[in-house]
Amino acid sequence: MSDWIPRLILLIVAVPFVWYFVALSKNVSKTEKEHDRDMSYEINPFTGLKMPSSDSKKDKKKSE
Repeated sequence: MSDWIPRLILLIVAVPFVWYFVALSKNVSKTEKEHDRDMSYEINPFTGLKMPSSDSKKDKKKSE
């Protein structure tokens, strides 16, 4: 009977952990597609967003 309590706690901890990495990988994939290149060392590993760099300033000047 009390065997379901640890399983419930494990589920409560595991689901958000897995969800975080799935969402992060989708965000990284979207950012790489937007910039059309591999951004292994340019992406913030905690948010999946492109970090500011001098390259992004060059892209803005070209588009103007």
